[in-house]
Amino acid sequence: MADQNAEAVNRMKVYIDKNIKEPITAKALSAAAGYSQYYAARIFKRHTGRMPFEYIRERRLNEAAAALRESGSRVFEVALDFVFDSHEGFTRAFANAFGITPKKYASMPVPAGWRIPSISSVRSKKNMGGNEMENQTKVIFTQIMERT
Repeated sequence: MADQNAEAVNRMKVYIDKNIKEPITAKALSAAAGYSQYYAARIFKRHTGRMPFEYIRERRLNEAAAALRESGSRVFEVALDFVFDSHEGFTRAFANAFGITPKKYASMPVPAGWRIPSISSVRSKKNMGGNEMENQTKVIFTQIMERT
């Protein structure tokens, strides 16, 4: 069953990647997984450490950051491309995630490591097998802040 659940989570991730610039519903994700919406969300959280829509938001912000840097598009255009409802909402989410506004990010020299770290390998203690210390995954969050 665990292998089936991992495969279902992988199918959801593939669906998310293919549709990152489109609205993604819980119903569509559950269809990709082949489970009910409730069960699909539960196994996704168990395997990734976050709810599906938290994961989607993280992926969209990371892709938007890359698009700002690579395409030279305006912040408003990138916000709409990645299914944010408004320029303000995108700017707020981006600043919360990266510690800098998207406009400032796009205008700065190419930084190294300005991505939201993935914690997809986090496991709860009850799901860990063997020695607890050997199986724990540590997440280090690095945030670059601009000081004035």
